[in-house]
Amino acid sequence: MAEHYVYVYRTPAGVPVYVGYGHQAQRAISHRGNSHNADLRAWLNKSNFDLQIAGPYRDEAEAKAVESALISALAPKFNRSPGDGPSFVPLGVPAELSARVQMDPLTLSKIGKLAQGALIVYLAPGDYLKDGRRKYDAAQPTDDDAVANIERSWDIGPLQEHWKRYPSTAPRTLIGVHGKPQHRFIVGALTIDRSRIGEPGLERTADRWSTVRWQVPLVDRSDLDAGDLRGRRVEGVTFGQFSHQLHIWVDRSGRVRHPAS
Repeated sequence: MAEHYVYVYRTPAGVPVYVGYGHQAQRAISHRGNSHNADLRAWLNKSNFDLQIAGPYRDEAEAKAVESALISALAPKFNRSPGDGPSFVPLGVPAELSARVQMDPLTLSKIGKLAQGALIVYLAPGDYLKDGRRKYDAAQPTDDDAVANIERSWDIGPLQEHWKRYPSTAPRTLIGVHGKPQHRFIVGALTIDRSRIGEPGLERTADRWSTVRWQVPLVDRSDLDAGDLRGRRVEGVTFGQFSHQLHIWVDRSGRVRHPAS
């Protein structure tokens, strides 16, 4: 009778190295002799290990959902595929992009090169912005809120003057990032309409602001995955408290141009 189990192989120190699913509990102990995973079989035959098992689960679908969740959370070295169920992903990352979470985090230099020049902006947590827009909510993300937060309103007047004077230096991609510095990820990456940077009608003014803020013009507001960057984790991307410190300009060579070091 199939009873649907999930099992975990660990090193004696407790490090998980493989998560698997089996119709019967016997499956958990079969890998040592006849596993199709050659690397796991070799490791089991030469190493001491601990074996843990959970179940039985209601059916195969439930057990495989647990298996895939554990694989994504534990990242065992011998698992070759993510499993057949939902995986853990950072809040705000679409499920279909979950594999990107396991990729190496991007540095500022790498972002600049992949994006062919990037303006990186910080999406702060909370409920509403001062102008009434809903802040991006990673727990209940919508593309509309993401774009509305990413495209405006930024204290980039001096940068725009430089880009208009030297058009070839203007960044091609507008990138919004969210999360605490140790767990920061790309909410969306959108192609900038560089021909419209700083044009009349894109400025945003209000009495409570000491400077004019700007909206960044976009080629397509519905495409949040320019350069296949959406959902990627980032490292070393930090921002200050003042309006001119809430964005970073990295050129296509990977050099940080703003803020100046």
